[in-house]
Amino acid sequence: MRSWLIIALLCAATTINYIDRQTLSILSPLLRKEFHLSEQDYANIVTAFLVPYTVMYALGGRLMDRLGVRLGLSLALGWWSVATMLTAFARSAFSLGAFRFLLGIGEPCVYPAGVKVCGEWFPPRHRGIASGIFSSGSTIGAIAAPPLIAWITLKFGWQYAFLIPGALGLLWLPLWWITYKPKAPAQDTPVSSANWRDLIKQRQVWGLVLPRFFSDPVWYFYIFWLPDYLQRERHLSLAEIGFYGWIPFLFADLGHLGGGALSDWLVRRGIHPPRARLFILSAVGILAPLGALVGLAPTAATAIAVTCFVAMLTQAWATTTAALCADVIPNHSTATVFGMMGMAGSLAGAFFAQILGFVIQTFGYPAAFCLAALLHPIAAIILRLALRKTI
Repeated sequence: MRSWLIIALLCAATTINYIDRQTLSILSPLLRKEFHLSEQDYANIVTAFLVPYTVMYALGGRLMDRLGVRLGLSLALGWWSVATMLTAFARSAFSLGAFRFLLGIGEPCVYPAGVKVCGEWFPPRHRGIASGIFSSGSTIGAIAAPPLIAWITLKFGWQYAFLIPGALGLLWLPLWWITYKPKAPAQDTPVSSANWRDLIKQRQVWGLVLPRFFSDPVWYFYIFWLPDYLQRERHLSLAEIGFYGWIPFLFADLGHLGGGALSDWLVRRGIHPPRARLFILSAVGILAPLGALVGLAPTAATAIAVTCFVAMLTQAWATTTAALCADVIPNHSTATVFGMMGMAGSLAGAFFAQILGFVIQTFGYPAAFCLAALLHPIAAIILRLALRKTI
């Protein structure tokens, strides 16, 4: 019972994480006018978040393995909650980027912490659904963010759209500290995990890390640019974004839970856990190119419908790669390796943000959606080639 309560709190943490992250993209048209931001200015602000996010994904994973998730996650969530609140005091493109930089330092740590908890507390037959539940907080946050941020902004002003969600994180901290206890004394105390030099020599580590370099930019694209696309290209108002903008993320949540549950079902049917995860990931690689249709859809409703399908695929991928990491990596290094995976993905996201700034400004959004649609098939091919001898 305690294990599921811990997963519920992790789900709440990732929910808060994504509300804090989504606020900028939801308010981007308003903030563009407020701070006179160009397309490249906005891309630079996104990159200012992703650069420290990239570094801290790996360091945060290492931190979780060294300090344990009770203390490590408490420090990380407190940091990013304060950074979110500070964003309310931004007065220029530079200060907005600076506060997003601070946010990027703390936010990635929740994901290696969650994967580590799933590896410690759940057997393989339940690990996929546990990963899906904790990961689904990201899409619950993305679902809640458009109506919540739109309502707060229209009612109180954009500054409160950063202050109130940041305060929610600080309220979460005492609940986590009281509830989370190590399963066994040795499992949440500093450990001597494998060092990075040893890990990067292992084929299965590269088989997990490289695919994330290609897959993660797709989700970052939808997170940071979808609200802007719907407002600027499909002419939805901020109120309409609040009414409709959450729908793709509901389907993303179904992807989290469905991908984890389906791979667990395959495991219970007798399929070796890594092979079960690989089956789901291959299916995502085959179907993901349909995302190219988003920018070509004749109506906003059709574009949102295709986006829903792609969002479901991307998060089925995310959950399943997390479970695969817990399957093939020893628990004492799970958070470190997952941190390396996240670092690769956010590094690619930072590069892709710069490419997107150019592509959208030069060729428009249809070209950007076509480019994003190519990435999951590449990731799936790399995954199969890299892991075929290890699983």
